[in-house]
Amino acid sequence: MFKSLAFSIAFLTGALLLSAQTVTNYTDNSRPDRTVSSPEARAEAKRLYKEGVKYGLAGLFPQAVEILQRVVKLDPQFADAHYALGHAYFDLKQWRNAIESLKAAVELNPKDSEARDRLGLARAMLWEEDNARLVTQRPKIVPKPSPQTVQKNDNPRPEGQQVAIVTKAPTPPTEETPAPSEEVNAAATNELALTKIYRVGPSDVLDIRINDSASPQSTLFTVTPTGFVEHPLLAEPLQAGGLTVDEIGSKLESELKRRALVDNPKVTVGVRDYASHMILVSGLVKDSGTKILRREAIPLYVVVADAQPLPEAARVTVLRNESGQTFEIELAESGEMNLLVRPGDVITLHPHVTQFVYIGGEVKMPGEKTYRRGLTLTQALISAGGVTPKAKEARIGRDDGNGFLVVNRYKLKDIESGKVQDPVVKPGDRIVIRD
Repeated sequence: MFKSLAFSIAFLTGALLLSAQTVTNYTDNSRPDRTVSSPEARAEAKRLYKEGVKYGLAGLFPQAVEILQRVVKLDPQFADAHYALGHAYFDLKQWRNAIESLKAAVELNPKDSEARDRLGLARAMLWEEDNARLVTQRPKIVPKPSPQTVQKNDNPRPEGQQVAIVTKAPTPPTEETPAPSEEVNAAATNELALTKIYRVGPSDVLDIRINDSASPQSTLFTVTPTGFVEHPLLAEPLQAGGLTVDEIGSKLESELKRRALVDNPKVTVGVRDYASHMILVSGLVKDSGTKILRREAIPLYVVVADAQPLPEAARVTVLRNESGQTFEIELAESGEMNLLVRPGDVITLHPHVTQFVYIGGEVKMPGEKTYRRGLTLTQALISAGGVTPKAKEARIGRDDGNGFLVVNRYKLKDIESGKVQDPVVKPGDRIVIRD
């Protein structure tokens, strides 16, 4: 559990989100007390520390926490005690407490790589726990009943209640906005799975251990630029690029069995140094530069929180390396900040700028109108003096990010009656009202 134990690199692999500059959206302003303890207090702290370690090694983590809490009170600058306390909290799955203690340990001893790695792991576990909780707490959307269903219902809801339900639900599928297909839902599920895995790439350093036996030879192997690992027990390099550590381990076991080099080989593979999954963060942040991902993808809000945006930062752009597509997102848009960042992406934070929407057609005062966050179509039309008696349909043209204009059509009477949700307008939208 503590410094005296040899930590398994395989246990840490794949759970950390970033390397030394670990990304997280769970911030903590706590700092270790800088008070200098008396010699007597430090001596008592060392004695209790050894006792706390014994409890931890015995698996009595609550008792270890109780003792180690006394240690850090006696000697707030005892870095190893903060680490041990954080590790005990971690074993109890108290992620927030673990993060607080481990942050203190890292601040007191910035060179402590074990504390830094454990801190990143605790942050990752907390993020996964909170994310899972949000998913389970997400309310189920009850689809709007069809006219046939309403007619068959002997006790239909009053009309006012029906409208209230419809206005809270997402916009019903139309010809212009069809319901998500099974392929779309599957793609979303696959994208979420990227936050839970790591696929090895060039320059990553792997820790490969066979049957957990002590070996005088190094267990560390660097993945070549072409994605191969050269192991002395193999006749030829093993393809590792694009595989998870579990897949690499299974592949190596199969090769050792085939060549009958090791009896019942049991291979454990972990990532010692992450190097292949890089992103670049720049703009209005305190901590800019290259970051190393320890997952195939992580949410944008995690990256932004770690980079510490400056007060004047208001929006962020993400340039996707794979497709060249650019995403522009307001920092205050919590839903859009869930966008997944992938290796090679460039993230830039920008200041607030005045943005506009453009309104024409059957309105009383057409032209350029100032945009504000949360602006809806109805509000935009009011800013244009309202519509003329001929107005029947609104057409909202929006750039799809690739320079192409996508147009959605809305019947004004459907919005007014509550059958269709009042659409939210985005900066740069072209709104044309037709008769």
